[in-house]
Amino acid sequence: MSKQTQRKSMDYIKKDYVRTRTMPGKWYLASYTFKFNITHMTPFLEKLKQKKLVGNECRSCNRVFFPPRLVCGKCMVKPDRWVSLRDTAQVATYTIVYTKDPETGEVLEKPVVCIRQDGSDTTHIAQLEPTIDFKDAYIGMPLKVHWKDVTTGGLGDIEYYDVLEDDAKDIKI
Repeated sequence: MSKQTQRKSMDYIKKDYVRTRTMPGKWYLASYTFKFNITHMTPFLEKLKQKKLVGNECRSCNRVFFPPRLVCGKCMVKPDRWVSLRDTAQVATYTIVYTKDPETGEVLEKPVVCIRQDGSDTTHIAQLEPTIDFKDAYIGMPLKVHWKDVTTGGLGDIEYYDVLEDDAKDIKI
């Protein structure tokens, strides 16, 4: 920490603010009804049961979303065309989260990885194979979907992503 930062933090005085307005009332959350319709996701969920991947494509800008979205955030059009996706992917970005084990107090490192499915224009958070050392991860790392043995039709059917080994031979000149 620099001296300037230390000086600023020591000069900070927390102020107590007096509450100026209150609004009496009782909010019964059970009185509100909200229905989330997932019928637009039916083709996606059915394909996941079959261990296949699909995304929905926006007819206006041709972006492909995986997982599917209700509305394209770029052109505000409902994506309604379903396209098949490959079971390969790449690491788009990643970070490491440090958590403290409540029982032992030990600091644990856990990678959080954003995956871009091949054929898709969006990313989603996923897990790498547990034996992969996250220090070996890099942006653009090729991956392949590892499915659970029994699928139920949800994103949880993708257990984790395996590293896809490149078996191409280098060209010798």
